[in-house]
Amino acid sequence: MFLMDATTIIIISVVAGVALLGSLCSTFVILKRRNKAPKIKIDEEFINNIITLYGDKNNISNVSTDNGRLKIEVKDLDIVKLNELKEISTNGVFVTGNTIKTLFRHDSDLIKRELEKRL
Repeated sequence: MFLMDATTIIIISVVAGVALLGSLCSTFVILKRRNKAPKIKIDEEFINNIITLYGDKNNISNVSTDNGRLKIEVKDLDIVKLNELKEISTNGVFVTGNTIKTLFRHDSDLIKRELEKRL
């Protein structure tokens, strides 16, 4: 029968632990990449739809981003189509005064730049 001393057992345990940890990390990275929501192309139709939902160009007074959300200040909140915005939003529509924060599947900074080109 083969007997191992304490040092050999410790070395084998450390090597096995490092191998297991590496395997778990690799699996986590692969699963995380698979679960990412695909980015949807921001085309002219999408931007024009956003402008319409916020009550047209003349109703939008300021466009910015805040923590990944598109932040749009409007002149008249009554003409904004909030229910339709909620349908295309991925995480709700938040209204404070005349400021509307919305999260879309798209990169908010990219939407902001595209909106600024058209306003």
